[in-house]
Amino acid sequence: MSLRSRAVLITGIALVVLWTVAAAWMMQGMRANLDRTLDGRLAMSARMVAGLLQGGTLDPNSSPANFSEAVQISGKEGIACEIRALRGEVLASTGSVPSSDFATLPAGYSTREVQGRQWRVYVLHDNGFQITTADRIDERNVLINDLLGAAGIPFLIAFFGGLAALWVGIGRGLAPLETLREQLRAKKTDDTTPIVLDHSPSELRPVLDAMNGLLGRLAQALSSQRAFTDAAAHELRTPLTVIDTHLQVVRLSDGEQAQASLAGAEAGVQRLRRTLDQMMTLARTEAVVSEGDQCRSVLEAVNSVLDRLDEDQRNRLTLNVAGADTGTPMPRSMLETALRNLVDNALRYSPDHTAIEVDALFDRSMRRCVLSVADRGPGLSPEQAARVGRRFWRGDQGRRRQDGAGLGISIVRAIVERFGGALDLRSRAGGGLVAEMLIPLATATSDR
Repeated sequence: MSLRSRAVLITGIALVVLWTVAAAWMMQGMRANLDRTLDGRLAMSARMVAGLLQGGTLDPNSSPANFSEAVQISGKEGIACEIRALRGEVLASTGSVPSSDFATLPAGYSTREVQGRQWRVYVLHDNGFQITTADRIDERNVLINDLLGAAGIPFLIAFFGGLAALWVGIGRGLAPLETLREQLRAKKTDDTTPIVLDHSPSELRPVLDAMNGLLGRLAQALSSQRAFTDAAAHELRTPLTVIDTHLQVVRLSDGEQAQASLAGAEAGVQRLRRTLDQMMTLARTEAVVSEGDQCRSVLEAVNSVLDRLDEDQRNRLTLNVAGADTGTPMPRSMLETALRNLVDNALRYSPDHTAIEVDALFDRSMRRCVLSVADRGPGLSPEQAARVGRRFWRGDQGRRRQDGAGLGISIVRAIVERFGGALDLRSRAGGGLVAEMLIPLATATSDR
């Protein structure tokens, strides 16, 4: 159901309920007022007849025959009038009802059944006469219903006219949504320009702001993706060129030169494989987290990374722990990947046989854990520190060694920032680099 139909339907139901209650209350009041008005008409008719009798100086003790010649009373179906002497004789009557039915009635208003029909009766005693006026209740109800129906027709016209006006008004009010739909439909795949609506309503502005924010992030993501694609193509082209060159040399030579070229081609294949592995790892850091990959112990993930190292590499590392171990909302596989990249960088760029320190500091009050890897490598200059973490960027030493893809730090940063953490790289006193990874800790409920 469209917003327009839904709004009109909800408003229509609310109006039906409210107006039905109001109409019932109004009709009940109108019926009571009409009953009082018709009762007043009976009383006024009786007093008018009494005034005519008194002005005519008629004697209530006159014989019925003579009296009927002096006063002529006519009536129609549903209305009755009767004049009696107080001693009981009927002096004149409309003949609408038998005279015996109005013989002994109390003064004032009463309701009486005559010949199977209900009559509203008013009796007046005045100057020796009993004047009775009456009308049938069913005739009275017909009159009342006609009046209520006449009053209800404008009510129905106003109701349906209001719904029609509401339908048109809501349609006009939703016109900016139609404009927004047309703009979105006209946008091309790579069009990330902001959406602009002239005279947009205040309720629509938060939606426009959110959509323009999304388009801005999408533009940034597309730009980053294009840069990543260009850099990836460049990085993959280099080892492929090396492999192709060495294979051409193999075709044209033999012996040791051919073996050396094959070794160079093999190194190029290994570098290409590492680059592709890092690219796949980076893609996984941005994918949906799979279930069953919870990390219930940070130290278990740290020890798992260290245990996979060669014995010589493991002997170079020292693990320091402070605080009580606990879990983290970060998936264990991603935590191990981030820590392994930091450890691999420290091992690759530190001089042989130098110690590398891995610290794990748990802070339950702040619900965070700081994992740091400190090495004695060349460190980073201020210019390099500003550029580190860009995809496919490598420092001078990495370029000289011709290894790595320049994605390790990018992967670490993508992982920790996705789960509300942070990565800090700073120079180490005495030479080297400290890579500090701040990760959130699980709550007590998550631990259970």
